[in-house]
Amino acid sequence: MKKGFFPSLCVLIFICLVAVIYIFGEQIESVMAQQGGQQEDNRRLDGKTIVIDPGHGGKDVGSIGQAGTYEKDVALLTAKHIQRELAEQTGATVLLTRDQDETVQLPERVAMAESANADLYISLHYDAYVTKDVSGITTYYHKQEDRQLADILHQSLFQQDLQTKDRGVRQGDYYVIRENRSPAVLLELGYISNANDEQQMNSAQFQKKVTKAIVDGVADYLTL
Repeated sequence: MKKGFFPSLCVLIFICLVAVIYIFGEQIESVMAQQGGQQEDNRRLDGKTIVIDPGHGGKDVGSIGQAGTYEKDVALLTAKHIQRELAEQTGATVLLTRDQDETVQLPERVAMAESANADLYISLHYDAYVTKDVSGITTYYHKQEDRQLADILHQSLFQQDLQTKDRGVRQGDYYVIRENRSPAVLLELGYISNANDEQQMNSAQFQKKVTKAIVDGVADYLTL
């Protein structure tokens, strides 16, 4: 065996070890950075309070679909999805004006936002019309300063390919957005009187897309 073989081998092994440590070290740092960024992203609305208002409830069933869907039920379903995802993905405090099938008067709904000093208020509804051919989603605001919020949420909804008519952003005179001190909008997420809209709003895919859209829109608005 040639003299100096072992020292050369040791140097080679040392270089390999250094290279392995460097490569894996970079990968570990990258993973940790990604995890850190994800954790920071999941807390980006920490300290913010958002009130989600599922319309109707109790004796007030709201509109009724051709297949028997009650507006109060599907609005509450959507609200619970949004509450869970907003809290998990942003760290925000998310309150519901009702979390079960109960009657809550309009002034009580607004008072909840005021007492919580809410940063945002979103009222959820599903529309209806006397004829069954009308369909689509409409976003309402009342105060001019809430127009930007309405625009952001509406745009976010239609980035989700909901395959429904865009009925636009409109100014509305609804109590819960008119009397609210917090930035407030009212979303009509489809026409329960339309058979296609009714079927879609009861689907898991639609609920998932609407939830993502509203979570993304809220995060965009509150981090402007």
